[in-house]
Amino acid sequence: MTSTRLGFAPNLDGYVDAALDLQRHVEGHTRRRLAEWDERVVASADDVRREGERVRAAVLRGLGGLPPSDGTAPPVRWCGAVSGLPDDAGYGIERLIIETAPGVHATANLYRPHGTGVHPAVVFVCGHADEAKAYPQYQAVCARLARAGLVVLALDPFGQGERLGYLDEAGRPVVNAGTAEHTYAGLQSWWLGQSPARWFVHEVRRAIDLLEALPGVDATRVGLTGNSGGGWLTTLATAVEPRIAAAAPATFVTSRAKYLDGGQHQDAEQVLLGGTEHGVDHADLLAAAAPRPVTVLAAEYDFFPIEGTRETVRRAQRTYALLGEPDALTLVTAATTHQYAPELAAAATRFFCAALGLPEPDDETEPGTLPPSALACGASGNAAFLHDLTAADYREPREPADPTDWLRDRITAGRDVPDEPGVRWLPGPAGSRHGFWRTETDLWNAGILLPGETNARPGLRLVLLDHGTAEATTDHPVLTRAARDDRVGGPLLVLDVRGVGALAPRDRSGRSALSHDSTMYKLLADLLWLDDSLAAARAFDVTRAIDVMLAGHPDRPVHIHAAGLGAHHAMLAAAVDPRIVDVTVSDPVVDLDRIMTTRLHDDGRGAWHGVLPGLAVHAPGRRLHDLLGTRLKEVP
Repeated sequence: MTSTRLGFAPNLDGYVDAALDLQRHVEGHTRRRLAEWDERVVASADDVRREGERVRAAVLRGLGGLPPSDGTAPPVRWCGAVSGLPDDAGYGIERLIIETAPGVHATANLYRPHGTGVHPAVVFVCGHADEAKAYPQYQAVCARLARAGLVVLALDPFGQGERLGYLDEAGRPVVNAGTAEHTYAGLQSWWLGQSPARWFVHEVRRAIDLLEALPGVDATRVGLTGNSGGGWLTTLATAVEPRIAAAAPATFVTSRAKYLDGGQHQDAEQVLLGGTEHGVDHADLLAAAAPRPVTVLAAEYDFFPIEGTRETVRRAQRTYALLGEPDALTLVTAATTHQYAPELAAAATRFFCAALGLPEPDDETEPGTLPPSALACGASGNAAFLHDLTAADYREPREPADPTDWLRDRITAGRDVPDEPGVRWLPGPAGSRHGFWRTETDLWNAGILLPGETNARPGLRLVLLDHGTAEATTDHPVLTRAARDDRVGGPLLVLDVRGVGALAPRDRSGRSALSHDSTMYKLLADLLWLDDSLAAARAFDVTRAIDVMLAGHPDRPVHIHAAGLGAHHAMLAAAVDPRIVDVTVSDPVVDLDRIMTTRLHDDGRGAWHGVLPGLAVHAPGRRLHDLLGTRLKEVP
């Protein structure tokens, strides 16, 4: 038997260019929500305080809360002083390993100014340089601060420096350091409804706990700085940690709207779940720090657009003025690309000296640096990494509860359904018909309708494939199985939900859709900022297709046959839509237990497309299978 391809020609058979639909939908929704939040009126000091509380609550919600901490000094293993500094450096460096949570070991360097007395301190949080605390530019910033009289604690973040979480037996990284590891581990956090940034903020707080307990440190004068990813962490932590007396976020602050213009994606630790939906933009984070001193350090040639930086600082300065501190928030720029450049480091040093009560620095020369080996703490033994912490959280016993209402809210909330779907039907190959309709006012869905024999039990057979109609052929095994299902008569529809098959987004990255650097990843991340997800939206599309196909016959049964990622969407839809009598699935991509408990969890099939934040809490393991009960049939 000859196999015939059933799918669409480009642009939905030449009728609609749907390849930009999802991008336009996500970007449009983002800009609308940003504009709506911009209409807030903040006109008094009381308004500022209320806004600060609202923003802090939204940040904590987006992080998934913060890990518990009793505020006492964390256990420390001191690893000895660093040698190789010149005699006139003006400071010394100690190597240490901090246990920031049980079994979690953070390698760090402590820069101490020479001399006696009590000093203010700064926590230095690294950007995404692989060497982390040993990166020459970061060393230079820390050295400048220490030379000026500040105690500086610089930590390796998860996934960088001496804290790589995915090494093979030979010590080689299986997952690249920095942004790659943060996203790889962060995908597991998202399933729990958490951001991996919760652990980064936690480690800032534990660093402050340690500094408060060290002799020679003034616990009331502790600042925070870092650039790039460290700038994000500085901005975020300052908003929620009141002990930070002054902050200098570098080469990060812009605005969500301006960042969209560049088409860049961000790693998982820089995605605040629901942040845009709940009114957290860069200006809101700065305003939540008021009236504490903050200087924003910006590179004029950055991919974090300087136009957004300037507007954000102006907006936040109005908040500072309402609290009587119009000059406490400042902006310093340098004609450079994305880096903690010497000009910005010098500005940060002057800022912290002024804000934390030290005289203006008298030496602005660029400090020398040391090889990474000189700063290494020699971490060894068993240590917990991000994936271990997430797996442990997933394994925590939870009282079982019916997730149906939660799922329904996740799937249906915020959908903009048109009054009429505007269905079009066109002739297709092998006696099929090609159709497309509005699932939301600005989004098309599509499908291939195959004729079916009429019997006494009219209904609908719906097919969801891993790659949608793009893989549909007359001899496709799932279509063959669905066609032989004689429990119901009537049509068979092969469905494309948003972003799948004929609706796949136009590539903007040059990467496979399965890559964490892809266009699809960026769309997912932007949806997460909107408190939405691809999985929830696609499950909605399934229910919407049923509405369209059963118009005038709402009581007819629906039988779904699904495979790959389509099985995930079908099961989510069936959990909230009683019209779906049963779901037959094969070769499923999403296995929550495997994803949440396996170190190298990404098997290259795109299970992360199915992320629905909180699903691993509300329907862990096979809870979704149990909810569907006999309606679910699993076949080879």
